[in-house]
Amino acid sequence: MKNKRPLILLLLACCLAQPVFGQTGFGLRDCGQWIARTDGTGKRGVELWLSEYLTGLNAGHWLNQNNDDPLKKINSVDQIYLWMDNYCKKNPFSTIGVGGLQLLIELQQKK
Repeated sequence: MKNKRPLILLLLACCLAQPVFGQTGFGLRDCGQWIARTDGTGKRGVELWLSEYLTGLNAGHWLNQNNDDPLKKINSVDQIYLWMDNYCKKNPFSTIGVGGLQLLIELQQKK
């Protein structure tokens, strides 16, 4: 191999991407921001981010799983916030994105 620079740059880019269960995530918030309820965008910024993230995950799941809609098992967004409070207290070094994915998986498994 004459020029190793492109390979090195590619490997560096792969290492710098933040994975979430094999996915790259941008703008991920962490559980510290969730517990403090701030990420620089205001008190409700992280809650809005989680709601939008779950909506996107649910839409992708719905398209791939024969119209299955796990979020239908939730009565209000406040239930999601309470679930995330508990998740982040148990997993303080995790991200809200990982927690949101865990919630969707948990809801999917409920009958």
